[in-house]
Parts: sequence; structure tokens; C-alpha cells
Amino acid sequence: MENKKLLIIVPTLYGGGAERVISRLAEALSNDCEVLILTFPTPEQYPVPEKVRILYLKEFDGPALAWLGKISYAIFPIRRLTCLCRQITALKRREKVDVTLSFLRSANLWNALSGGGGRKVMSERNNPMEKGQHYWRCCLLSYPRSDKVIFQTRTALEMFPARIRKKGIIIPNPIRVSCLAAAPRKKIVTMGRLHPQKNHTLLIRAFALFLRDHPGYTLHLYGKDKDGFDAKEVIAESGLEGKVILEGFHADVHASIADAEQFVLSSDYEGMPNALLEAMMMGLPCISTQFEGATELIGDSGACLMTPKRDVEALAAAMSRLSDNPALRESLSKAGRRFAGAFSVEQVIPLWRDVLLNDTGKR
Repeated sequence: MENKKLLIIVPTLYGGGAERVISRLAEALSNDCEVLILTFPTPEQYPVPEKVRILYLKEFDGPALAWLGKISYAIFPIRRLTCLCRQITALKRREKVDVTLSFLRSANLWNALSGGGGRKVMSERNNPMEKGQHYWRCCLLSYPRSDKVIFQTRTALEMFPARIRKKGIIIPNPIRVSCLAAAPRKKIVTMGRLHPQKNHTLLIRAFALFLRDHPGYTLHLYGKDKDGFDAKEVIAESGLEGKVILEGFHADVHASIADAEQFVLSSDYEGMPNALLEAMMMGLPCISTQFEGATELIGDSGACLMTPKRDVEALAAAMSRLSDNPALRESLSKAGRRFAGAFSVEQVIPLWRDVLLNDTGKR
């Protein structure tokens, strides 16, 4: 395989499932090609190998004072978009990039509107219909300018018109964990940024019901905070201070959740639920709400318990069922590990490699 140069564009390397996928892709593909990641700097980020070059975008590219640039960007967002696309175009040409892969709405738009040689591959990470009209319009602007669009589920692909579906290919996320489940404590966990999409309110209120008959348990929320959801307010309203713990961002979260009795995903919608698959791969007994991505992915496999979206009583009942039934926990642990094995890095990375480096991916 010739030594190609792959540029990955993402707004940050911090805090979410897409960012974690990028760290895995970069590590795996750096054995086959030169990998560059273009992003904004953040205080924390997922680790990548030293041979992967991380380059940083600049918000301001002119001689104006920083404060003046900030004001003009706030008033004229098109100026910010133009600035970023100009930087990306220059980078693609300077580095002689062969393939540019972008993740998330903003980065897909930057990829679409920037110049430079090589193929443009974009990745849809969510359920576009749930994200609102602005998100949908950005997709319809970006994806026709791509050479390939990678979807996580057929549900998401089928939402788009034929001209975009023709460019589409379904590839799951590569899943890898750093450790397996250990001896459990009275600990329930979830992973996901504190965003309304994740519906932590549902989980906290279900936990309050569960706690009435199961004292001594704690609920731990792992993920980037300050992302549109005030968890502290809901915790206080439910009288759960000291029982619900906001753990924040952990680069290696698996070691922190290994001693959990159960993992619960309470999302209203997702693309492909990375956190759920990682918990399954670890061997944690899992519960998930029945959003489209989970129902398509898991189906009737029996790999986890499923409850209706936004149903507090049903979720609390499922948590109680797991807590009260060690044999069920053991069964789900084994079934989840078997199921998640199909999404391992070893199984999935070759599919990404074929699309990005060989352009031979099939729908």
C-alpha cells in the first residue's frame, strides 16, 4: 500500500464518542499511512500516538486585535467560516493531503467548503432528524460535496435523498476497552456528555425511584460537563446530593467504571451508542432506552435490557430487575461481550481502511 497522507478534521479531541473513535482510527491507520489531525486546542483530549501529528486551527488569521476579531466573528459568523476554510485549504495544499476525513457537523462543513486536493470523506455521527433544521441544512450542504459519506446505521442513511445515499456506506465504530468488569459494588454508571440528548434527567429520576427499595447505591455520571444540561439542579430537586456523582471527563474511563453493577444509557437519540458497546465489551450488564440506533443495532440479540424512551418507571423497574437478579446480570454480561466482539477494532478498522486508503468500501 502506498504511503498516503490522511487528514482528520474534528472540532476538538475532548469529551465525546466521536473524539474517542478518532483516537482509535488515528492509532490504527498510522501504521498504514501518515495521519494528521486538525482541531482546536483544549485543556484535555484523548491520547493519540506520537507519530500522529496534531495541528491546531486558529480563530483569528488577520492583523486585527484579538478582541476585535472576537467581536467581528460574533456579528459575522460567515467571517469565521471563511477564515477556517482558508486555513484548511492552505494546509491541504501544503501537506499534499490525499484524503480528508471529517467528523461532526462543523468539521463536515469546513471540509465541504475548503479547497485542496484529495478525496473528501465525511462521517455522520448522529440522528440528523433529531438534531434540528440547522443541523439538517448543514448536512444537505456538506454531503453532496463529498466523495463518500460514512454512516453508522441504515436508519440514518435512509433519511437522506438519493444523491447522498449513493455516496453512503455504513461502517460501525471501532470499539476497544482498556479493562474488563471487576467485582461489582453498589454502583450504577453511565457515560456521555451532559447534554439534553442523553436525557440524564430520566436516569436521575429513575434512580431516585430505584433507591427507595435499594438503599446504599450510588449513580455516577462520566462525561464532559457544561454541555447544555444542569445536572446539579436536577440532583438537588431529587434530593440526591451525595448519591449522584458527577465524575467529569476521564481519558481512560473504563478503569473507573469497571466495578459497576450495571451500566445504563438513557438517551433520547444517538447515532451508534459507543458507550453502550464499550460497557458490553467490558462485560457490564447493560440497560438502554429504545432509540432508533440502539434498536437497529441490538435488535433481539438479548445483549442488554431495553426500555421505552422517556419512561421513568420502566427504567427504574429494569434497574431493580438487574439489581435483584445476579443470574440475569451474569447472562447479560456474557451476551454483551459476545455481541460487542463484532465491533472490535480488529473487525472494524479494515472497513475504514478500505474506504479511506483504498476507496474500495462497499455498501
